[in-house]
Amino acid sequence: MLQTIKFIVLLALTGIAFAGCDFKDPIDENIEGFWQLEYFETSADGARHDCERMYFGITRYVVEVAEKYGQHNYGSFIGRFTYKDGRTKVAMEDFKHRGNTSDNHVDATVEELLPFGMDATSTTFTVVSATGKRLILKSDYATLYLSKF
Repeated sequence: MLQTIKFIVLLALTGIAFAGCDFKDPIDENIEGFWQLEYFETSADGARHDCERMYFGITRYVVEVAEKYGQHNYGSFIGRFTYKDGRTKVAMEDFKHRGNTSDNHVDATVEELLPFGMDATSTTFTVVSATGKRLILKSDYATLYLSKF
């Protein structure tokens, strides 16, 4: 009888422990992850802008855009990431300069985000394609072509 009571208490405690967990699974695994920006095409003139060492890190609520070990010193920026219209559109906004472990509370400028294919500090993209290996995002300004990193 004591064994049964211990088992029931242990089972109840385990249930309570897991009930408080908020699992952070990706909302869409084909969109969230680490991406290399290969190039983007500007809508106004159709020009192709090849990118070197430009990366996007996308999670449920945060996006980081950065040039890693590149020669242009474009920097690293952190912004908010949200899904719009289900998963057909995504928004990247409120970009700040990256600090050591978070942002450093300094707003990014439009000029700083241009090399990443964004002409505003708040940009909504239509998800043209998201296969898990390739991601194509289109805004009014440009179409971004990314590959899984």
